[in-house]
Amino acid sequence: MGSPDTTTGPWSRRGFLGLSACAAASAITVAGPFTGMAQAADGGEVRDSQGHRLPVGKIGIQLYSVRSDPAPFADKLPKLAQLGFKEIEFAGYGTNPTDADILAIRKLLDDNGLKAVGSHVGFGSFQTDLTRQLDIAQMLGMKYVGTANAPTGSRYKSDWRAAADAYNAVGGAAKARGLKFYQHNHDGEYNFLLDTGPLDANGKPTRSTGERGLEYFFGLTDPELVYFEMDIYWAYQAQVRFKTYLDEFGATRRKNLDPIKTISKQQERFPLFHVKDGVLNATGTSLTMTEYGVPGGYVPFEDFFASLKSLDAHHYIWEHDNAGSTPPEQGGVWGATERSVINMKATRF
Repeated sequence: MGSPDTTTGPWSRRGFLGLSACAAASAITVAGPFTGMAQAADGGEVRDSQGHRLPVGKIGIQLYSVRSDPAPFADKLPKLAQLGFKEIEFAGYGTNPTDADILAIRKLLDDNGLKAVGSHVGFGSFQTDLTRQLDIAQMLGMKYVGTANAPTGSRYKSDWRAAADAYNAVGGAAKARGLKFYQHNHDGEYNFLLDTGPLDANGKPTRSTGERGLEYFFGLTDPELVYFEMDIYWAYQAQVRFKTYLDEFGATRRKNLDPIKTISKQQERFPLFHVKDGVLNATGTSLTMTEYGVPGGYVPFEDFFASLKSLDAHHYIWEHDNAGSTPPEQGGVWGATERSVINMKATRF
């Protein structure tokens, strides 16, 4: 995701409070292949004659996906509940929200059977306003609080080590408050490090041993303090984009990134996933984001979900950065949202 606009719309205090705080969303009828299917009483993991499916109670949405709709939280949250989402990941709470603002959001969540599962907060805010950010998370009833910022934009190990110290510090503060701190990836974090070979004029290495930045970071951060939210789409975008590197001798080497293998040995460090898909471009060099469940999607979701040891140990958060660009004849942002949650609930593996 990108950075939310906190000056106008539902992310601003004015946007949240400007319309009636208790406005009810118009009724929405959701029908689809999951309708009438038996499910666990707690919305947990279910297996039927067609295989496993995602735990209904842990299907959520990153609110960044519906930022193009200027309606306030008081309209959006009931609407999302009616569509079938159970969990909410925030992308901001408004401009300088008071405790009363946050408690009003909490009431909306509770009244509509929703849970706040996490939030994307700029990492700088954790460094300058840590206590307040953790206060908000606790008031909203979150178990997790995170950032969508990359630990560093650098490809040098020294910068990743410095970032790990900062992330461990925030994670320690979160743990002391009963929270778990997480980082959400984009594709760039999986680029190859520059950690060997000839040095440049500044004494920096210019070639790679084939180690990727975020994978290096996994080992630098304390597994009890720093967790991760794999954005599945961006991980597969990295698979497409970062296939080769120059070794210390200048030879081109190929190394595949397999997101399934990335999580396989440390699934407990990935309590949250962003669920979104993409289609491969004609040259095979990049993915273009799409709705979840669109035919021709690149991401092997069935294999990915089937690799999880416990479906109930994770949260499945739908996000589509460009949902607001969905054409009106396809229902706009809410058409994309409704179809995607239907397809998530209908997934079998």
